[in-house]
Amino acid sequence: MCFNLNLTVLMKINSVSKVIRSYVAIGDSLSEGLGDFAFTERRVHSGWTDRLATLLAREAALKGHEFRYANVAIRGAKISAIVGHQLDRALLLKPDLVTVMAGQNDLFSKAEDLPKLEALLREGVQKLLDAGCQVILANTINPIHLMVFRPLARLATVMTAMIERVARDLDVPLHDVHRIKSLAHVSYWAEDMVHFSGPGHIKVANEAAEILQLSYRLSELDDCEIVNPERGFFGTSRWIVVHVIPFAWRRIRRVSSGDGLEPKLPELTPFAGLAFDMELAHEFLPANYGREDYAKAS
Repeated sequence: MCFNLNLTVLMKINSVSKVIRSYVAIGDSLSEGLGDFAFTERRVHSGWTDRLATLLAREAALKGHEFRYANVAIRGAKISAIVGHQLDRALLLKPDLVTVMAGQNDLFSKAEDLPKLEALLREGVQKLLDAGCQVILANTINPIHLMVFRPLARLATVMTAMIERVARDLDVPLHDVHRIKSLAHVSYWAEDMVHFSGPGHIKVANEAAEILQLSYRLSELDDCEIVNPERGFFGTSRWIVVHVIPFAWRRIRRVSSGDGLEPKLPELTPFAGLAFDMELAHEFLPANYGREDYAKAS
């Protein structure tokens, strides 16, 4: 669809000239940051949203402004919770920018429930716009990095189409996570295979920075520099025991991994991020730059 190709380009935030001084991330485990390099040791400074916040903080500092950041995303959250109490919290904080990543945990929703979910998402994004917030709306992942996940790709495509309708109709920029080519490779996924790895979070953050036309990008690792998750017999067996069985058991009990968990940054907090390697946007080369051209030449 031409929309898929053009929305992010045509709608690269029309307010890029306006300095973003505050940012709130709402969403599920992907926005909370699970899977990033050091997430098990620290929730803050992990995840694509925290990495985007680091780039935004640098941008604000270049223009002499303090930057504040909050992240109220919770693992396991569904659309109803994300555009419910999470969004209500974001509205109270009155940020300049809100990123919304939702839908991953709604993939198994019944077809007859999708119109209701679309209405909820549309209403939530409209509330943010009415409050004067800039909004970036992310579509869903495309789970094709494992053969066993590929039957879910159809469900993800349906959910992504719904999210894209909302973005198009409300005229908000789309973070096209669904079509990031690198995410088709297991190296961009954590051991559990359902959350971005560190390189995956960096890639997603940089794509968001491109939408916002920020001055810097985070340095990316080439595939040859990334340690792939173990997918042999023992690695797969461990994955089933450690990750798949607990997930299935939670679904049977109808509980979420985020039940009872508090957001990692519930208030807007002065934020500079960690000293991640950065490159000026006009000098930035994405991971594996030129690899396909080199392969063709070879």
